[in-house]
Parts: sequence; structure tokens; C-alpha cells
Amino acid sequence: MRILIVEDEVPVARQIAAALTEDGHDLKVVNSGEAALDEANKTPFDLIVLDIRLPGIDGFQVLQRLRDQHLASRVLLLTARGAVDDRVTGLQLGADDYLPKPFAMRELVARVRALGRRYAEEPVISLHVADLTFDLSTHDVHRGDERIELSPRELMLLKVLMREPGRVFTRTELCERVWEHAHEYDTKLVEVFVGRLRKKLGEPPLIHTVRHVGYTIPAAEVKVPAPRRGNRQRRR
Repeated sequence: MRILIVEDEVPVARQIAAALTEDGHDLKVVNSGEAALDEANKTPFDLIVLDIRLPGIDGFQVLQRLRDQHLASRVLLLTARGAVDDRVTGLQLGADDYLPKPFAMRELVARVRALGRRYAEEPVISLHVADLTFDLSTHDVHRGDERIELSPRELMLLKVLMREPGRVFTRTELCERVWEHAHEYDTKLVEVFVGRLRKKLGEPPLIHTVRHVGYTIPAAEVKVPAPRRGNRQRRR
């Protein structure tokens, strides 16, 4: 992938660049938020590895401006360990993943590979499943013509499910993505928030339970309801 590394700690930037170059990626390294925005406007990047704690324009501001300008590069945030609020804010602003510092380079490489596999297609600004639309730039969710108000946690949970329709997520996986680490949170929280989401999204249900496994939004099973005209045939 074409990757922009935004890291003001020069030794750390060099280590990241070396690891990702060895993994076969094409890199550009900058050390400030201003330089990151300049490069992102000049060159389309598949992924931006973005440190939050930058001098001048910080990582949150960079991410916000990227999304405001509809530059849909995937973003992997580098955050301080224990800074849960930073991670929540970053995901709300449109980040795709985060990695707490300090981290092992092999984990960084693995997360970059995972993002490449997950979104091998062109980055998108909005997600669509059946008649449900999630605008990633504004965080507006609509089912048909109706706008649905969701809490930040509900938005993050829905984003994870809609990013990969058809994939079954375990409760532990959802906890890791939405509530940081599964061992720090009760996975029963997922059941509570899935229940809230189902109620708000309405009928027919979009989030399905796979017994003893987890939850999924089917990729093709759920269709937009059609008017009843005699014996309705199910579309394929």
C-alpha cells in the first residue's frame, strides 16, 4: 500500500518506516500535522499512520480535516497507552483502527496488513447495507428516509458491523474494537448495546445473532422491504 507516516519522534518514525518498507509498502514520512495535510492533499494514500500527540496541529485536527475534505484514506492512530478517551474520540472522528504506544513493530505490521485485507477496495465515505446508510464523514445514520439518532458507542459498534457485512464478530472481538480490551470490560455490554441498536434500527432486523458465536449484519440476506402484491417473490 501507499502509506503516509505522521510521527514527530524521529527514531520512532524511522523504525516504523523500516518495518513497513521491509513488508513491501511504499512510504512517505512527515513529522508534523501541517506536513501531513499538505502531503495528503497532493497524493492519494491508502493508509495514514497518524500519531495523535503532534506539535502544532495534532492528530485529531489532522483526522478531522481529512474527513471534512472527504479524503478517505484509512487511518491507523497511534495513541498513548491508557488514553481511552483519545481512542474513542479518534474512532468517532473516522479512524479505522488504533495502536497504543509503546507497541511491537510486528503488531504494527500485522494491523497494517489487516487494514489492507479488510478494505482492499477503494476507501469509502459511506457504508450501505440494505436500506441502512452510515455517512462516515458526518456520522449520520439513515434507514430509508428516516434519520436515526445513535450514541457514540452505538455508532462505533454499528460501524464495525457495517464495515464487514457477512462477517460474524464474537463478543470479545466487538469489545476489543469498541471498548478497547475485552479483559477490561464485561462482554455482556455488547448484548446490551446490540439490543439498543436493533431497537433503534427498526424492522426488519439487520443485526443477526449467530448462536454461541456472536453477531453479524448479513451481506446479502437482508433486502429492502417491497410492497406486497399478491404472492411476492424473494429477490436473489
